[in-house]
Amino acid sequence: MNIEFKDLKELLIFNIKYYRYKNNISQEKLAELSMLSPRYITDVERGLHCPTINKIQQIANSLNIEPYILFQNCYRDINIINKMKKARQYNQKS
Repeated sequence: MNIEFKDLKELLIFNIKYYRYKNNISQEKLAELSMLSPRYITDVERGLHCPTINKIQQIANSLNIEPYILFQNCYRDINIINKMKKARQYNQKS
């Protein structure tokens, strides 16, 4: 499934969530693996913070992907997207 994004920040936020779900990692676990605070990860995923290059590297390493992957708009698994849509944190703004 391909998705349209209004800007690079929106793409980055979506991809962090997507690969976190793909790897079946909670926000807390991602925070632990990336040595960032759980609050910071939550705020990044909500669009309240834009991570620096160093933090993007830490997050990507924790997700077992290369950092540039977080900036690619590529095909995504519809099952993972559906799982994201069902999750409470994905629908907070609705």
